[in-house]
Amino acid sequence: MQLHCRPHSWRRKNSTTITTTRSWSFALLSCGLIFVALPKPSASTEGDTCRIDKLNMNGRCTASNMCESIIDDYFRAGKLTSRDVPSCGFSAREEIVCCPTVKCCPDDRSGDSIVSTTTPKSESRNPERPAVTACQRIEAREEIGRQISMHILDGIPVEEGIYPHMAAIGFRSFGTEQFRCGGSLVDKRFVLTAAHCVNDGSPEFVRLGTVDIEKKAPGYQDIAVNASKIVIHPDYVSTSKYHDIAILELESDAIYTPNVYPACLETTLQDPPPTANVFVAGWGVMNTTTKLPSKLLLRAPLDIVPIKSCNESYAAQPPSRRHLADGVQYTQLCAADLTKQKADACQGDSGGPLIWERNVLDGLYSIVGIISAGFGCNSNTPGLYTRVAAYLDFIESVVWPDARRL
Repeated sequence: MQLHCRPHSWRRKNSTTITTTRSWSFALLSCGLIFVALPKPSASTEGDTCRIDKLNMNGRCTASNMCESIIDDYFRAGKLTSRDVPSCGFSAREEIVCCPTVKCCPDDRSGDSIVSTTTPKSESRNPERPAVTACQRIEAREEIGRQISMHILDGIPVEEGIYPHMAAIGFRSFGTEQFRCGGSLVDKRFVLTAAHCVNDGSPEFVRLGTVDIEKKAPGYQDIAVNASKIVIHPDYVSTSKYHDIAILELESDAIYTPNVYPACLETTLQDPPPTANVFVAGWGVMNTTTKLPSKLLLRAPLDIVPIKSCNESYAAQPPSRRHLADGVQYTQLCAADLTKQKADACQGDSGGPLIWERNVLDGLYSIVGIISAGFGCNSNTPGLYTRVAAYLDFIESVVWPDARRL
């Protein structure tokens, strides 16, 4: 970031000057000066939750020197200006600013102003991230050993052992089992799903290790959900499609087998490349006329749709239906079957994963997204997914709060 010792202005690269109403700490810090900010409605302390209205997200009050690189990325991407970053007050040495909780920005192949198109491997596989450490253990498959057998993935039905992370989320109503949503096993005790799946009612159990949810294949596991430990993202509200992510804690550990095993979380904000094998999977509605759900786990190949194109599709929908006051955000991603050859995600698939198949023979997958919303099934409007990489801090704080245990 280019810094200027100008306490009341921020100078852009095009030399235009924007007058600000308070001193901007990033510039002040480089000059070794502290200026007094104008009074704010309320002061916060470092670590408090704050709000960045321009991004439609909560942030965290952070020392400016600890947030400078993050905000710099937002500035360069055109997502924020100096006026958009709230101040939380001042410490003895520097300003405390409202720092975004996720880094900017995903790759948009449509040509929008996004920071970068590639992420260096050293950054995307940061060994300090608990999610990366967990993925390394998953890929080693030490608990179950490597399976040498070849799996055929030509058809829509999924064979046992192909997606061992798939979880069917079960509810009980008057003694009847109902599987309303899907999820992904990401650790022995935790299943990742959509917030809207559990916002209006608590699931009782998850079913793991079977592709036929009625036959209960040998080795399947039904594990109760700890109703008191269902964590919905704090920014989620049921009237919108933002922050649609939740984590279920199970009452006992899943037993790892070739048919029950977690998947890695995608850690880069960039969209998968056009050559990536991306699939959606679930037990949802397979016939839009009868509305009957599938008894078998199904999968369908999808294409990632750039955010710009996706926004255009959603903008064409009536405001009363799209529930996206600020359009599709970078915390979301869109996907569709552009060939219209296979089924799309549908009712009952919600909460399930959007899967990047890294290496099918070795069972290496990344969970890129969580099925969130859409207009119908296999419609002209792309399906909407929660971008997992945008919520790593939230996921890690629940699943791996003490990274040392990894």
